[in-house]
Amino acid sequence: MSDSQQLSTLFAPCNSGMCPVLYSDEQGRVFVQGSRLTGATRNSITVGDNEDVVEVTPELIAFLRG
Repeated sequence: MSDSQQLSTLFAPCNSGMCPVLYSDEQGRVFVQGSRLTGATRNSITVGDNEDVVEVTPELIAFLRG
């Protein structure tokens, strides 16, 4: 994704900016904002250096299932 590309909000269960959010870009890709997975659980899986794992709430899954 280029630095100049804009993201559009698909779903946000709150307006504070401090909750899980789904975004999309002009190419149709989806991005997730959520709490980072930390601790022993995070350390038990292999994730690339340029990747991270975030929590996805049931509300986001329900939205995706439509």
